[in-house]
Amino acid sequence: MSAPAQVLAWFRQIDRDGSGTLDVFELQRALALGQLNFSLKTVQALMRLHDKDASGHIDLQEFERLHSFLINISNSFRYFDADRSGSLSKQEVWQALHHAGFRLDPPAFEALFKAYDPDRSGTLEMAEFVAMSVFLQSASATFRAFDSQQTGRITMDFSQFVYACSNVS
Repeated sequence: MSAPAQVLAWFRQIDRDGSGTLDVFELQRALALGQLNFSLKTVQALMRLHDKDASGHIDLQEFERLHSFLINISNSFRYFDADRSGSLSKQEVWQALHHAGFRLDPPAFEALFKAYDPDRSGTLEMAEFVAMSVFLQSASATFRAFDSQQTGRITMDFSQFVYACSNVS
């Protein structure tokens, strides 16, 4: 079965109500089947990132992009897992983020890493790395929306800050 045919088959299997779209609960169950156990909040962020028509559901085309995103993140995870431990050390995460184009200063990186390492193991498992990647993609898109001059700096009032934070988390 070709890749698009396989993705279509998965989509149809996940779409339990036959609506032609996936809601957040269907997507959460599907991700769990792939050993990606996410909170509802993380699945909602993943959906917002790929729900281009802002319908609150993922259609087949959006699901294909989401699937491609997850494959890319998974490939990155495996590539940067230098010791093949099944988790990424702090240094491996730093390298992966740098490779992906995220140039965070050390305090920002430390705060980010700590936020996605809730058990304080000093490593990120695949699901934690995916959740961090979703956050960074969402944060980047929200930042770009406020950075109309593409200077890498923004100014915002408190309402805009709240709006931006609400769209990232």
